[in-house]
Amino acid sequence: MNSYDLPSGPPLDETGNFTTAWAVWLTRTHNAVITVQQSGPTAQRPTKLLWVGRPFYDTTLNKPIWLNAINPVVWRDAAGIAV
Repeated sequence: MNSYDLPSGPPLDETGNFTTAWAVWLTRTHNAVITVQQSGPTAQRPTKLLWVGRPFYDTTLNKPIWLNAINPVVWRDAAGIAV
């Protein structure tokens, strides 16, 4: 099972609140959706929730880039050039 597999069991408990497993899943899914839509100037590139392949539209460069390495952080454009 990975982070994006649906949790087993009902999503709500007897009080009508999300169960812990479903709350965690919803938070992770929400964060993933938000991060793949991010854009901004070079100075505002993400520094949290990083993974290799994470996209970011750099408005300073006017092009999409992808995270190629985390330590050290390396961003590359579609041609493979570090940016």
